[in-house]
Amino acid sequence: MNFSLKKWVDNALNLSFKLIFDEDIDLIEKYLKELNAANKATNARIDNVVLNSGGDSPNEVVDARTSVDGQIYDTLESRLNGDSTNVASNFEHTEERLDTLESVTAELEQTLKELYGEATQNWSIFVSKSKGNDDTGNGTIEAPYQTIQKAANGIPKVVNGVDIEIICEPDNYDEDVIIESISGARHVYLRSSNSTTVDAKVQDTGFYIRSVTFSSISAQCVLEGMTQSTSIPQKDSIVNFLRVDYASVGNCRFDKNLKSTDKITVKYDQTKGGTFGNCYISNQNIIMEAIYNSTCNFSSLNVMDLESNTGLYSQRSIIYSDYEEADIKAKTKVVRNAGGQVW
Repeated sequence: MNFSLKKWVDNALNLSFKLIFDEDIDLIEKYLKELNAANKATNARIDNVVLNSGGDSPNEVVDARTSVDGQIYDTLESRLNGDSTNVASNFEHTEERLDTLESVTAELEQTLKELYGEATQNWSIFVSKSKGNDDTGNGTIEAPYQTIQKAANGIPKVVNGVDIEIICEPDNYDEDVIIESISGARHVYLRSSNSTTVDAKVQDTGFYIRSVTFSSISAQCVLEGMTQSTSIPQKDSIVNFLRVDYASVGNCRFDKNLKSTDKITVKYDQTKGGTFGNCYISNQNIIMEAIYNSTCNFSSLNVMDLESNTGLYSQRSIIYSDYEEADIKAKTKVVRNAGGQVW
């Protein structure tokens, strides 16, 4: 904008008045030029602050001071500071969520490693009925579980050539334990902590279980140091090996009278191989049963005391016995059924 004010050109007035008037006009023109320059500078600044505004839109200046949630600030600086505060707060919450996500991811990764073959060290799980806790324990010797079943449930399902053992402090575990669906282990043990120091053929081990089943395990399953509980299980057998690679019962004591029941002391069901030996056996119903193409051995290291109902029962399976048939302490020494053999 250009300002050009007309000066007094009529000399009819006196000269002094004309000079004063013209001087005032010069001052006004000077101030107008300065205002015009300031206005151009302000417009240029707005053009720089408000992108693509065209430089002459007051609405866009207001938009520049308006936050995404519709709050209008007095100045653009206030709005920018407010946005920065909000961004910082959001970043803080995002970092918290990322930390949580990282923790959850690490736990998931560890679980996946344990489930799918990355458990590369032997796995020991400790149980104590008197000192353990299924809720707060983690299966370590310092923080054992209280029940055998809780320990069994914590076994990785797929491992890579390691030994897994559940080690129980001697006590009366009135449980029907199921250990199942484990692949890739060398051995799966269930034993008492005193199994290497107590001789079950001579004395009670103090480690009682109502029944235990090893099921669908591609490993050698081993039971050691157990004494038969006085409680009668609902299941058909005290010890059952169902579809496992190899199964061993050793240094266990079966001395509770089951002759009035239909229970089986040790059963091999669809199991490739196994040994029942170094145990004390007395007053049982059926000492050992092998069914559905199982193969197992009844060792002469066993001590048989009072007579049981049936000694060895084989159905479509093979039992190798180190005893002469006549030496088996049972009313019925051997039963061969549906092609089953006892050698």
